[in-house]
Amino acid sequence: MSHLSILPTVFTDLERLVRALRDEGFSVERTTELQGFADDSHTVDVLAVHGDALPLGWTQREDGTIVMHGDIQRISRQPGLEQRLQRVTRRYALLHAMDEVRFGAMGSADLIVQSL
Repeated sequence: MSHLSILPTVFTDLERLVRALRDEGFSVERTTELQGFADDSHTVDVLAVHGDALPLGWTQREDGTIVMHGDIQRISRQPGLEQRLQRVTRRYALLHAMDEVRFGAMGSADLIVQSL
């Protein structure tokens, strides 16, 4: 039987996560319910869907950490999901670096972009 699982992530900024998800082609909703098997559901801060794939959700905890919610058993069978999530993580890291430069935390930087 499937159920919703909660997994830790490296993300710390919900707005940056939303930007990364949208940049990678996900449809995003804010503050909604992630439905699981039967009556299992979680309120999530961010809900993302890519095409006809099962949705994933994220919530930010009080300590600032962001966790991902999803039906791991069912989404593990979705072709390409792991690669899409890796692209989201790379996009998030790029957006973080660009924000650091833009807001002066790094002073200045040279940005080298390589195709993936």
